[in-house]
Amino acid sequence: MNGPRQAAGLRSTLLFFKHILRKVFLEDWLLKLTALLITFALWFGVSVSSKKGTATLAAQLAFRVSDDTVLMSAGVQDVTIRVAGNDQTIDQLFGNDIRVTADLTQQQPGDRILTLTPQSVSTNLPSGVKLEDIQPSRIAVKLEAVEQKDLPVDAATTGEPAAGYEVYSTSVTPARVGVSGPSSFIHSLESLPTTAVDIAGAKGDVMARQVPIAIPNPKVTVFNTIADVTVEIGEKRIERTFVLSAGGKKVTAVIFGPRSLVTKAKASDLKADIVKGENGDSAQITLSEPLKSTAEIRRVRVD
Repeated sequence: MNGPRQAAGLRSTLLFFKHILRKVFLEDWLLKLTALLITFALWFGVSVSSKKGTATLAAQLAFRVSDDTVLMSAGVQDVTIRVAGNDQTIDQLFGNDIRVTADLTQQQPGDRILTLTPQSVSTNLPSGVKLEDIQPSRIAVKLEAVEQKDLPVDAATTGEPAAGYEVYSTSVTPARVGVSGPSSFIHSLESLPTTAVDIAGAKGDVMARQVPIAIPNPKVTVFNTIADVTVEIGEKRIERTFVLSAGGKKVTAVIFGPRSLVTKAKASDLKADIVKGENGDSAQITLSEPLKSTAEIRRVRVD
């Protein structure tokens, strides 16, 4: 009796496990296979993405300076860095611009030796990548104090006026501008030129607006970078000597003015008055129009 019952129980148990195995492996097998593949892919991706490594990369060295100093020179512009972190992220860094910035804001002007360490610099490395070393680790830098100064602006010109004409004067607005830059260079500046204004063939005044002011050094800042320029041009001028008589004295006067007017001028266009003084007699010359507005008296002698 016990034998048949045990056999029946065994068959029942085998049928139960067969049912379970069928449900686990055969029912919805495609969906379960897909889930298995997704699980494997996630595992593989996590294991690969979390893989750590190191690399040596080239980086550009930059500097942060205070407002009252300027960096004149640095021993190097490029450094080699060693980084550690996620392999995939590190691979993406090759070919990219990597910057290492050294802080000079607390450095005093002068020649300095700067020590570069992972703790003393900042970088644009992505999250997950750590800077471990910098070479060279010591570089020479030169800092200079910044100085401000007001300088006159000179009008620069190019070309020549038409034949028979010349430049009488130039004027610039604003006449002076403020500049800021390294003290050694600022001390050497006496004025700033504008970019050249073309006066080739001109027979009258040339006016140019919004002319850039030339910046002689990239480390110099000009607070007003443009100016208006006026170039006064007129007929070439000559000197001519006139002999006059006043108060029984011989008065010799030299006038300077446009050729056509000075050439046509007569002695009667000049009036001489004797002025007595402690050091002897002198003469005061008065010009009539149009000499009065266009010519000037260069020299006067009383005999």
